[in-house]
Amino acid sequence: MKGKILDTLKKPDEILQKSLKSLSQITGGIPNLNFYSKLKSEAKGKTELTFIGEKKLEEVKLQLFRYNESVCEEREGISDCIAIDPANPSFNNWLNIHGIHDVDVIENIGQVLGLERLTVRQVVDTTQRPKVDDYEDYIFFSIKSILKDANHHLKIEQLSFVLGKNYVVSFQEEMGDHFDHIRNKLREDLGLVRKRESDFLLFQLLDAILDNYFESIDYINQEVALLEKETLTRPSQRTLLHLEKNKKDVDKIKKSLSPFKEALTNILKDRTHYINKRNRKYFRDLKNSCSNAIEEANSTYTTLESLTNIYFSSLSHKMNETMKVLTTVATIFIPLTFIVGVYGMNFRNMPELEWTYGYYGIWAIMILITAGMIFYFKRKKWL
Repeated sequence: MKGKILDTLKKPDEILQKSLKSLSQITGGIPNLNFYSKLKSEAKGKTELTFIGEKKLEEVKLQLFRYNESVCEEREGISDCIAIDPANPSFNNWLNIHGIHDVDVIENIGQVLGLERLTVRQVVDTTQRPKVDDYEDYIFFSIKSILKDANHHLKIEQLSFVLGKNYVVSFQEEMGDHFDHIRNKLREDLGLVRKRESDFLLFQLLDAILDNYFESIDYINQEVALLEKETLTRPSQRTLLHLEKNKKDVDKIKKSLSPFKEALTNILKDRTHYINKRNRKYFRDLKNSCSNAIEEANSTYTTLESLTNIYFSSLSHKMNETMKVLTTVATIFIPLTFIVGVYGMNFRNMPELEWTYGYYGIWAIMILITAGMIFYFKRKKWL
């Protein structure tokens, strides 16, 4: 046991090294990063479009809502995008696409809606940074959705939106329930969705994605509260692993929120004609909510940094306590070892060796020395 403690004290950095190694095994890193970078570089040199990302659905599924204040029609099928008529102002349209891996389908949708080829290229590239582009006939908006999955890992999904005069097209990598409450509002005529223009629908969709960020941050904060208690009472290597994992998750959230806010700022600054004047206040509110989410993420990250520092301080304190105990034991044994060493010498003329009670006398002296040193150490509060 003593040998293990000494080995630990000799190499304190091994704990951190092992922790970081375990962390990389838990989080898995980003194994496809180099592959995606290579694929993206190759795609730039080709004339045809290339899907860059992970295939998450077997087939592409489309859902179309055609609605106004009095009517709401719901359709499903690959050819439904043809039903969108930008020249017909009596209906607003919401086309939602699940699955962007089928480049031919996405390209056909782009042709029907008159989307620029660059827009379609950005839709099928899941490594795109969140951004907004204002074209003559539409606005393109891309964003990352972040949610905790059942295994407590962050699930990141690329979503793209196209806002036209009387339509919104949303592209999702997989089936999800981000917008179920919005679909219900359209079906049941709840709220203002059917009474406002298509840009209000875009606001609702972006607001639903921002809610996912707040939900993820709240979930992490709950974990941080438990980790704080664990760090202060019984810190272990597992504690450090979870602290580092949550720091990595918060960092991903921050990196996605910053360009999200930047895109909203650009929409409000450019005063695009596709955002109606009476709906601009909703996008301003969305921008403020995004700022609040960034502040919350920064606060969570600061807390995690503090807990990491407390963890290493606690570890250092434990090592100091162990060193103090070992030093105290060694100090006590120094005079005892000296006495034993003196009387272990093989000289003939040592009077104490002939003393009848010499053995017991030496033991008494050693016990008194030990008791005296312990009393002195306690009085000095070294023990």
